[in-house]
Amino acid sequence: MNIKAYDLVYDAFIKKFENKKIGTIGVELEFPLVNLDGGDVDTFFAKNILVEFKKEGFKNADDEGYFIENEKGDVLSFDNSYNNFEFSLNYGNNLMDIKKRFDIYFDKVQSYFKKQNHTLLGIGTNPNKKKIKQNHVDFSTYNMVDNFLKTFGKGTKYPDFPAYLSSVQTHLDVGLKTLPLAYTYFAKLDFVRAILFSNSPSFDGKKYRCYRDFLWEQSAFSKCKNITGKVDYEFDNVSDIVNFILSKDMFNKKRNGKYEIFEPVNLKEYFENEKYGALKSDIEEYLSFKTVEVTRRGTLEVRGDCTQPFDSLFAPCAFNLGIISNLDEAIGAVDDFFFENEITLSNTELRNIVANGEKYNKICDEDFLSAFIYDLVEIAEEGLIKRGIGEEELLSPLYKRAATLKCPMEEEN
Repeated sequence: MNIKAYDLVYDAFIKKFENKKIGTIGVELEFPLVNLDGGDVDTFFAKNILVEFKKEGFKNADDEGYFIENEKGDVLSFDNSYNNFEFSLNYGNNLMDIKKRFDIYFDKVQSYFKKQNHTLLGIGTNPNKKKIKQNHVDFSTYNMVDNFLKTFGKGTKYPDFPAYLSSVQTHLDVGLKTLPLAYTYFAKLDFVRAILFSNSPSFDGKKYRCYRDFLWEQSAFSKCKNITGKVDYEFDNVSDIVNFILSKDMFNKKRNGKYEIFEPVNLKEYFENEKYGALKSDIEEYLSFKTVEVTRRGTLEVRGDCTQPFDSLFAPCAFNLGIISNLDEAIGAVDDFFFENEITLSNTELRNIVANGEKYNKICDEDFLSAFIYDLVEIAEEGLIKRGIGEEELLSPLYKRAATLKCPMEEEN
């Protein structure tokens, strides 16, 4: 089969942006589930939460019965593990409405878990790691990922690491003309979001602010070029984005309804070299996990933000939505900051300083850094105020974080 990889990627990833406008947002919120008695999660009790919600109108959203969905399009599930509960909230143009729906679900879920002394936590890594099992969810895609991590991750520290991590992921609609700039600058802001939202200390007592970065990047996924870590590219046009995606690796496909994993191979090579026996439909199984992604859903996904404390769960989503809604101002602030402080470090180097727990003066003078981040929060606020919905109230915890340069993990300790 003669497959043109460029056209395939454009159709799968880029075409959906052609009629998009800034303003719509989707949210995924994950939470560690822990047993307050100190032992492992009761998986039978945990999975029964989905049965309880089916009594209230939720229905199976997949053939295997691991995801349930209501008429609003909101989905409840366990992500990879019964240690990690997820709320996937459908797209909308009003973050406050999305939050109201979430609050109702969350209260019911938390109430259910507390019946047997379990609880959801507002943190990005599971504090009970040494006491619990992987508690894997037997969903076909998760099984494939688990198989890949353990087959190609021999010698890695935690090949089952997805069972112990939780994040908040923001999906943003962006028009096609704006997409290259938006992708470039959300990648540049990766270190800023780490300063504001890092909340995943390590299992090993090391002084990480965001251990989840380390776990992703030291896993078997590191053997796949460009599918994890940060984005160090600047995109001038849509073709740059397509070519960036073409530089990534494939590691799985589906045949006769079953997943197969294989030694990672470049995506363009995989589809255009007949020896791999690729099908056009294989692009639907493609996975990539960088901190900022262009998705097949036609969204710009910000996926590197840790789960937040309960009083600021939607702060990352509000910040991301505010920045995209006031993008020109944000771009000006970023360019001025990099120029005035002679910042030459890459996006990866900047975020690693933050995530690894290093001193911020490796970036620049901390007073200048604090003022820059404070300005960005104000720029995000301006963007949300222009939307006229009241979403700016969700940013309130960020002013103190910007002023003190303390992320939630450091505020707690």
